Amino acid sequence: MRDTSNPVFRSIERSQTYTSAYTATYGGIIGKTLFLLFVAVAAGVLSIMYIPVVTLYSMLFIAMIVGFISVMVATRSPRLAMPFSILYSLSEGLLLGLITAIFESIVPGVAFTAIMGTLVIFFVMLFLYASRTIRVTSRFRRIMFSVMIGLLVFFIIFGILSLFGGTIMTNIMMNPQIALGIGAIMIIVGALMLTLDFERAEAIVEGGADKSYEWMVSVGLMVTIVWIYIEILRFVVILTMMRDR
Repeated sequence: MRDTSNPVFRSIERSQTYTSAYTATYGGIIGKTLFLLFVAVAAGVLSIMYIPVVTLYSMLFIAMIVGFISVMVATRSPRLAMPFSILYSLSEGLLLGLITAIFESIVPGVAFTAIMGTLVIFFVMLFLYASRTIRVTSRFRRIMFSVMIGLLVFFIIFGILSLFGGTIMTNIMMNPQIALGIGAIMIIVGALMLTLDFERAEAIVEGGADKSYEWMVSVGLMVTIVWIYIEILRFVVILTMMRDR
């Protein structure tokens, strides 16, 4: 199997044999991804309707921790991938529901815009990948991996400098133009990561992987979709606030 910059799929490469007579299919991956999306949406709606405002920030923290642990387990154990993929979708749905409610209170209608934007990006990138307009080559993977490392280092350095340089660094990052530029970069990176996800899904199916790996591929797609959705939310809010000034 080929390399990918999405950490969700790298664990699949560590397994050289598949034990089940039932192999992964595109239909299975699509069905499981849609199911996880449905679970996330349902959890998000319920969180907005029933979670008290006073518990908002504590619930956000819990959802982030549970989501992180769940995706780590789901991407490392085919046997546990199904329950922990569902748990990940529940926690991320809770997280996204609360984040969406906060942003929606600032910019009404931003949730619909973010949903439509995420769908458009997903299907455009799927078309570009399926038509081979975008080809995932070894060089492309290396570039994406370097970009991901660069972003990680950037945010780590920013976090450290914020602790010691406080006000100056915060003012720089709170600059609308800078924040908008970073948001645009994050959306583009997320979109390009989708092509790597599609390639991994293709490799899993064409390589005859065990059907349990469908859950691992689906949760990998969920990670990227959630990333794109959150970044579009932020981008639209910043853009709207700049326009209304």
